[in-house]
Amino acid sequence: MRIHIIILLFLMVILGCTSSNKALTLEHVLEVFQNEGLQLTEADEIADNIFQQGINEVTPSFYQLTDGVIHFYIFKSEKERIKGREDFYNRPVDFVKHKAFVIDNVLILYVYGKNQSNEMDEKIKVTIAKLKKN
Repeated sequence: MRIHIIILLFLMVILGCTSSNKALTLEHVLEVFQNEGLQLTEADEIADNIFQQGINEVTPSFYQLTDGVIHFYIFKSEKERIKGREDFYNRPVDFVKHKAFVIDNVLILYVYGKNQSNEMDEKIKVTIAKLKKN
């Protein structure tokens, strides 16, 4: 009987650990953005663009979004995302106007074009809220 209890407890611990390890995929993130009416089109690659160079061996996927470019960094875990964001902002460069958003293992950097708009910030926030619900 004790062995059954031990096995049951062991299974509960394993299931508890796996259910809390929620990692979003790029495909899922893009799908939710598209479903929210945010049309993403491929952006031009620019080798010396600090936002496109990657963070801690994570290369971003980047897309044109209305007047700016949005970069999605998909890390393996939330912990790696936190470290990646910290490392990104510790680079000795001057950044162009942009806004950072985070959810689980994903860092999203939106680089403004000519028109900085709070409207786009709000649309991205709403989309991230939808990602949290999924």
